[in-house]
Amino acid sequence: MDGTPLNMTTLLVVALAVVAAIFILKKRYDSNVPLLFYAIAVVFSNASDHNVNPILLYSGLAFALLLRFEFMNPGFAKVISFFATSSLGLIIYVFMYEVLDPNGTAPF
Repeated sequence: MDGTPLNMTTLLVVALAVVAAIFILKKRYDSNVPLLFYAIAVVFSNASDHNVNPILLYSGLAFALLLRFEFMNPGFAKVISFFATSSLGLIIYVFMYEVLDPNGTAPF
């Protein structure tokens, strides 16, 4: 692992992703933290060499936006929160892989 400013910024984005995942796991669906993470992740992914697959990034954003609806039944909310948490986990994995891999090639 290199201690470059890009890698440290990536680790800060990963820390925000972990906080967003914790909020989703605690069923705080009305929080803006996941939406804040996706806004920062989209800007960071477009502005840096550490890229995330856009399908993964935007589908996670769509799931986070779907969680904001208050009229979903509990079963549907669990499915959507599972997909939102899974996409956050994959984004964390991709960012950490790019930070820890000396070649910097993403697995996805």
